[in-house]
Amino acid sequence: MAPAQGRTSVTTPGNPDLTAAYADLVSGVLDARSDSATQAFDAEVAAAEADGRLDARTARTLRWWQRESLRSLVDHSRTALPPALAALGQAQAEAARGTAEAANSWARAVDDQVPPSRPASPAPSPDPPLDLLDRRRRLIVAGLNPLPREE
Repeated sequence: MAPAQGRTSVTTPGNPDLTAAYADLVSGVLDARSDSATQAFDAEVAAAEADGRLDARTARTLRWWQRESLRSLVDHSRTALPPALAALGQAQAEAARGTAEAANSWARAVDDQVPPSRPASPAPSPDPPLDLLDRRRRLIVAGLNPLPREE
């Protein structure tokens, strides 16, 4: 018997469409899973039953509880994962907003310390500044080309 399929209703503060999308995704992944472990379990129980190591009633009980365990895990996953995934997305968005706010705050703090006589933007220089990575590349290349020795 396969685990119960379908989406469990979850409510999450935030974007309900995103939570529903995650619920669909999680349900699809769970429904598409291969259940080779259950097939192996059934084969072992059937062999034990055929050899007389396990009676029919115990075999049936073991199969039922094994299936119930899977159903419980799938239901738990369908309930717990969509809101958790949505919360991760919300946390990332809030962190990005916090970073932007911190950058704005820092820019305001730095601008408040600048004397008013300073121009708002520096005059453009004829040669753009080199970034450190570009400078490092140039040094490496320069090191590959030996300079002529002066004698």
